[in-house]
Amino acid sequence: MRLVRSDPAGGTPDLLAVLRQMRPALLAFFLRRLHDRTLAEDLVQDMFVRISGMDGRVAGNPEGYIFQTAANLLRDHVRREATRVRYIQSWAEDGSADVDTFDAERLLTARQSVGCVATTLATLPDRTRQIFILYRLENLQRKAIAAAFGISVSAVEKHIAKAMQALLANAEERR
Repeated sequence: MRLVRSDPAGGTPDLLAVLRQMRPALLAFFLRRLHDRTLAEDLVQDMFVRISGMDGRVAGNPEGYIFQTAANLLRDHVRREATRVRYIQSWAEDGSADVDTFDAERLLTARQSVGCVATTLATLPDRTRQIFILYRLENLQRKAIAAAFGISVSAVEKHIAKAMQALLANAEERR
C-alpha cells in the first residue's frame, strides 16, 4: 500500500505530503542507526528542510526517494561527526599545551586594564574622547573624522595624540 497523494492535476505525488506521512518511519530509521532520539528528530527536521527546498515533486517512487535522501543525510552526518572527532583528537594529541588558555588571573587583569582605559577616556574632553574612539575603535580614517567634526586632519591627530598620552600616563601609574 502506497502512502502517496497525487497533486490536484493527477500527476506526480506531492513529496512533502508523502514525507509528512512517512515521518514516524523516518524517525524509526534514524533511531535504529543512531540510538539518539534528539539527533533522530534533528535529522527528520533536516529532511523536511531539504524536501521543502525542492519543487516537491518526484516521478516514480517517492518513498524510495525519501529513504535514499535519508540514507544520504545519515551518511553525511556520520562523515561530519567522524571529521569532528578526528579534529578534536588531533588537537588534543598535538601538544596544544602552548595554546594560551583563559585563566581567572589573566581575565581579571584584562578586565582591570579595560576599566582603567575606560576611566582614563572618561576624563578626557568630550571631543578628544569621541575622536579617539572613532579612530582607534571604529577604525575611521583621520580625514573622515576631520570632515565629520569640521576640523583639520592635523587637529584630529593632536586629539589622538592627547588621548594616547593620557592612556600611556595612566599605564605608567599602574606599574
